[in-house]
Amino acid sequence: MIRGTTPTLEFTLPFDTSLIAEMYVTIAQGEKTVLEKTLSDCSCSGTSVSLALTQEDTLRLQQQPHSRAEMQIRVRTTAGEALASDIMRVYVGRILKEGVI
Repeated sequence: MIRGTTPTLEFTLPFDTSLIAEMYVTIAQGEKTVLEKTLSDCSCSGTSVSLALTQEDTLRLQQQPHSRAEMQIRVRTTAGEALASDIMRVYVGRILKEGVI
């Protein structure tokens, strides 16, 4: 993921998204939460979840050589089950011109 861009994150779940009562997508760096999005921020269809990030969102990520971020999805189903994905690690790309364009 490159800072200052507008990526759409795509996740495939092992169950239909109609079973989701509550969901959080958390992005952290250095064990500190940088972004937290909820179900209302996402588009869901079948087993797919899409989350569009803004320039402001990705600019909150720290830019350092070899920067990485961690992502995780946590869900509470309509049946009351609490589920979590494995933690996903992503590279954070640098930009030369800072700020929103």
